[in-house]
Amino acid sequence: MPKTIPPKVNLAIIGGGINGAGLAAQAAQAGLSVVLFEKDDFASGTSSKSTKLFHGGIRYLEQFRFSLVFEGLHERNRLIAMVPHLSRTIPFLLPSYKGDQRPAWMLKIGLWLYDLLAGSHNIAKHQWLSPQEALDKVPTLKSDGLKGCGLYYDAQVNDARLVLENVLAAEQSGAKCLNYHQVTEIDEEPSGYRVTYWNDLTKKTTSLMASCLVNASGPWANETAQMIDSDSKKLVRPTRGTHIVVPQVLTDQAVLITTLVDNRIIFVIPWRGYSLIGTTDIDDSSDPDSTHPTDEEVDYLIEQAARVFPGTSINKKHIVAAFAGLRPLAWGDEKNASSVSREDEIIRKGHLLTIVGGKLTTYHSMARQALRKVLMILDRKDAGSSNLTLPGLPEKPWDDFLKSSISNWTEKYRITSAQAHHLAHLYGKQAEHLLDLTIQNPEWKKPIHPERPEIAAQVIFAVQKEKAFHLDDVMLRRLEIGYSAQRWGESAKNISRLMAQLLNWDEPTRLKELESYRVQLYPQPLA
Repeated sequence: MPKTIPPKVNLAIIGGGINGAGLAAQAAQAGLSVVLFEKDDFASGTSSKSTKLFHGGIRYLEQFRFSLVFEGLHERNRLIAMVPHLSRTIPFLLPSYKGDQRPAWMLKIGLWLYDLLAGSHNIAKHQWLSPQEALDKVPTLKSDGLKGCGLYYDAQVNDARLVLENVLAAEQSGAKCLNYHQVTEIDEEPSGYRVTYWNDLTKKTTSLMASCLVNASGPWANETAQMIDSDSKKLVRPTRGTHIVVPQVLTDQAVLITTLVDNRIIFVIPWRGYSLIGTTDIDDSSDPDSTHPTDEEVDYLIEQAARVFPGTSINKKHIVAAFAGLRPLAWGDEKNASSVSREDEIIRKGHLLTIVGGKLTTYHSMARQALRKVLMILDRKDAGSSNLTLPGLPEKPWDDFLKSSISNWTEKYRITSAQAHHLAHLYGKQAEHLLDLTIQNPEWKKPIHPERPEIAAQVIFAVQKEKAFHLDDVMLRRLEIGYSAQRWGESAKNISRLMAQLLNWDEPTRLKELESYRVQLYPQPLA
């Protein structure tokens, strides 16, 4: 049974991306009554379409945004400790070629600054590799004109599940986090804001009073602000970032590419057995609900990556998937989208806060700043900084947890070591609760696809414990199996059949869910 939503709360948050979820978790932990509204699924917008990194942002050094890099590097290590199951440190290679606009000496200074700003939070000191040392690490790298290569460290993260863990942490502390609940009307009253919302699951409209309201709707922030005040000025400048997924180019390290056409930096990163390439940075003032990769962006990413990895399978026919998201950058008049600041900004107007800008890596710090402002509005005492504990965090060091879990789960639940490894990295200590489902029904240990580690119990867990209501919730954000080569065939159909049993879908509804998921993919697979 769904939890009852109170008629009045301390804090209502609009937007279920990383900013909204992070604030909900910290505010609920601080003892506030909190309701979070998300009109689609959690992380279905920008927060699941990032480059999936915890990083300081080495490219911001040449823009002299040292404070942003400093904050990112220090927050990076905090987050790695918070979600060791969702993150992993990896080496990044920064090659220097003859004729590059960023010569080797400039890269060396940048890497030195990156180490300096990281201080005691550095993962490891950078190195400068000779051309041969670089090619030994990445044999597919273009050798012609290679002058050398910088090597430094950052971390990858599962962005969608990071959002979900914050949502679950908020709910564990008493918050109500509601996906598929769209705010339709906001009225200011002397005691706060009356928020009217549409429940897309029950098809009913309800309202509540909130003493404080936070607009954390990201690329939709301008539209939400207009709902509150029709004379509101623009608050965010959305820029579109597209990524493509291609057959594996790299295995153990990432590579940064300096583009020739616009001198930007794009990443080529190992991801889920494939390579993730991105991102673009293009102003986009269109409807955020219709954001999608364009053919021009896909061609751009392929061209830049193929130039540095000659002879590899990077062309349009090899694309496994592509996705695009909008960065909700603070409004600015810069001509070049890449020059717009990535720093977060919290705008206060009475009992209303609006969050704009920011990065995935600094979400925890941003949420803490926003919470302080919320407590001021509510005339509550700030209890001081405290580290948020997310549900998947193991009690023991990560390496010890992983080793013991694989050993215990393969014996107790009769699953493979590959499946145990996969579940540990996706759920952390919560994986054991998921695996307990297989004791109730051994059929739920069956793999979703014969070539993959995902099991049926993950679908059951997503629906019963993780607020998954639609096929794309599971395919793209709970399991991420939807970005794999088997995304349309056996995987999607098997998951849809399981969800039909759990959610009482009839056959037309199941087929509609399959079609709704299919049209979100690029390139669209054949039915």
